[in-house]
Amino acid sequence: MQLFAKKEKPVHTSFGPPYAVLNLSKVGLRYFRFMIKSSHASRDRLVQKFIDHPNVGWIFSAEGWFNLAVGVWAKDNAEINDISSSIRATLNPGDEIVYQSELTSLYGFGNRPVAGEVRAMAIVDAVYTPVDLDHLTFDYLKLVALDSSLPERDAAEILGITEEALTRLRSELEAAGVIVGYQDRLNYTGTYYKVFIDTLRAKTPDAVQKLTDRLWGDMRCIYIERANGKYDFEFELVLEHKAAIWEYVRDFPEHKIAVLTKNLYTNLYPLNKIANLREIKDSILAQSGSVIDLRNSKLWYLNPRGANAYLNIYENRNYFEAMEKSELDLFSDITAHIREKSGAESYSLIDIGSGDGLKARIFIEKLGEEKIKAYYPVDIQPIELAAALKSHAAGAYAKHPVLLDIENLSARFPLKLHPGEGQITIFLGGTYGNFKNERINAYLKPLLRDPSAVVLVSMPIVSGKTDADMIELYSGKQMEDMAFGPLLQIGFALGDFEANPAHPDLRIQPVVEDSRLVTTFTLKNDKIILGKRFDKGTVFKMTTSWKPTLEEVRAALERDFVIEKMFHNSEMSISIIRAK
Repeated sequence: MQLFAKKEKPVHTSFGPPYAVLNLSKVGLRYFRFMIKSSHASRDRLVQKFIDHPNVGWIFSAEGWFNLAVGVWAKDNAEINDISSSIRATLNPGDEIVYQSELTSLYGFGNRPVAGEVRAMAIVDAVYTPVDLDHLTFDYLKLVALDSSLPERDAAEILGITEEALTRLRSELEAAGVIVGYQDRLNYTGTYYKVFIDTLRAKTPDAVQKLTDRLWGDMRCIYIERANGKYDFEFELVLEHKAAIWEYVRDFPEHKIAVLTKNLYTNLYPLNKIANLREIKDSILAQSGSVIDLRNSKLWYLNPRGANAYLNIYENRNYFEAMEKSELDLFSDITAHIREKSGAESYSLIDIGSGDGLKARIFIEKLGEEKIKAYYPVDIQPIELAAALKSHAAGAYAKHPVLLDIENLSARFPLKLHPGEGQITIFLGGTYGNFKNERINAYLKPLLRDPSAVVLVSMPIVSGKTDADMIELYSGKQMEDMAFGPLLQIGFALGDFEANPAHPDLRIQPVVEDSRLVTTFTLKNDKIILGKRFDKGTVFKMTTSWKPTLEEVRAALERDFVIEKMFHNSEMSISIIRAK
């Protein structure tokens, strides 16, 4: 379900890549919904606050019983209570949550309006023991939940397994009922109805069974749902004529109807909030005392905005270039310098922390695509590597995705080159500043073992912002959700932590330490997690971002490297470094 608009004839359009439909009950997630009557101001405020929340599955507008609905995936009551409290705190006194419930079953019908009869797919059902999935399996599910058309060869290379192992993994997940089918992304542009029925008030004893049988074979039915509230039977239809809805509810005097009018946000599956759980546990159990520092753990995951950008990678390029302008503006001068000084006939480009690969794609265009032999996107997140492959799909050069954490770069790089070849390593986006200088320099040093290797390091530079300015910039719901993700996964709830004194609705408390913006959370009471006791007042440091001047960047790099040339503007620096 993506977009909704009223039209006389129910039609559809497809968009984006197809995806695997998952039964999220199998991985221990539950599905809650909130139906709200709100003012426009409250609606806008709620959407702004929750549009990047990792637990929120969808937000849409409607007409009828409610005008706003929020769907939430949660693993337990603590998570749902925290989100429920946040929703209520966002609304005004005149707003009303008219209904909330948990789905006990949910069946979707794939591309039913366009592809003929297909079997129902269980998205939510009664699961008493979730399937235990290892990290590799989660990585695979992240990939296929966003794009199931990715060739198995590419997916296997990203995950570092053979195609045979990948085929076996897919078959096992299908047999276990974790993957229940595959579906195109569709915009439904008919009149889209959501109907809620109280089955206890049915006119006849067999009314529910008759309606169920009808819906099961009705090509206009998109979803059938059961819930644990007063309205315990729900279904969704795309109809051509409004009057047709009464055929479905005539035997149920107690019912509610809403017309879905506009989808405001969809995060199909919340798997992108699943980080490397083993790494989180190992890191947190290895530390003691009043400060737990998680900044150097492998706590990487893709947030919903990143997933959405993945789905719209080419459409978002203009937006991307506008947002990243200060860095991209330096590319022309840098590539001209490389062409003049290097003299190599062709290059291999190594993209550390590649993300969606768009920066590298633009860099290659500036350098000259005919000079690129191969592109190596390097990331710890498989979805990012898949996105990078899509960004570079049109390139005639070879693509070699590398699933690798930054600590182990020396295991693969530098490359062994043939005469006349060069290699350029780009480390863009300011990720250099997420590590202590001496640590990140140690990771980069091996890349320069080959004297001909070129490494580019970009870092934003401070331009007039005070510490208070930077703290305010990081005091927001989106940053809180991102930074809190690892703590959420091991069992903490936001309510376990003290409020931000300047922003009582937030628990994140950014601080500046040695020119670094550090996101922190402070325990409100004693807490036992993973069998370990954490005392009241324990501070968890989650992320770090260096905020240096241009001269401080220069000094950090010159500690271990020779700066061949530094390019910069008022907001960004990019340095070409070589071995000392």
